[in-house]
Amino acid sequence: MPISKQLLIDIGDNLYLPVGLPTISSWNSKKRPKKPGAGTFGYNTQTNSLEFFNGSYWFGGSMNRT
Repeated sequence: MPISKQLLIDIGDNLYLPVGLPTISSWNSKKRPKKPGAGTFGYNTQTNSLEFFNGSYWFGGSMNRT
């Protein structure tokens, strides 16, 4: 069985970008998916937050540095 190793690119400030892994969709507030299904999530570039749609409402979590 082959072993795959994750490739990480250093983007500064002790942050790394994984390469070859699934990506997260992104949008701004006006261009959210028109008919999202429950469980849809992505990154809002306008509000700098991860967003989750529970089937009725969008919820956002701040991506501010802690």
